[in-house]
Amino acid sequence: MLVERLKTKFNTNEPIFTNEILEMFSEYSRAYVFRLIDKAEKKGEIINFDTGVYFIPTKSIIGISTITAEDVVKKKYVGYKDDVYGVYSGLNLQNMFSVTTQMPNTIEIVSNNESMRCRRIMIDGRTIILRKSRCKIDRSNAQAYTVLQLLSEMGKTTDMDDRTKESIIMYMIQNRVSNADLVSLARVFPAQTTKNLMYSGILNGFTQG
Repeated sequence: MLVERLKTKFNTNEPIFTNEILEMFSEYSRAYVFRLIDKAEKKGEIINFDTGVYFIPTKSIIGISTITAEDVVKKKYVGYKDDVYGVYSGLNLQNMFSVTTQMPNTIEIVSNNESMRCRRIMIDGRTIILRKSRCKIDRSNAQAYTVLQLLSEMGKTTDMDDRTKESIIMYMIQNRVSNADLVSLARVFPAQTTKNLMYSGILNGFTQG
């Protein structure tokens, strides 16, 4: 009963949060829903990945599938299906633009779904650093926010080499981020971010908008 209904909304190997299950079974008491979850767990139909996080596994000759902390973080704090409500920061973000080649052990996220200025949590043994977004992040501004978040983390633009600059310009072209998008959104970032934007040469190198 539980898994059959969950499959009508969720894919296998997709993080499913407790609140999502409770919402789908809102006609039943919490206690009854948790009994259904426990029963499905014992049958191996659903797996408890971490506190408040489940998934419907697939089975193969290799064994039972799993999900990752990255999967959980992405759905909860970055985006799901057509919704976008967060962006990556820290080393994850810097890797995207060739600022560093370091592989991050910690996942850093800026999200609408975080109410604190900065908070550290653990998911399946991985450290996650969450920060409240400076403004509402959505599909229309997430790419511009990503560029400005990178600039806000770089100190001064003297830290930016040509490769990084080219990566940013290419990202703007691919995601149709205009100069006007960046200038407008920069108002919610610190003054140093605006200086980095103006003196980086990005606006001169990218003529759209």
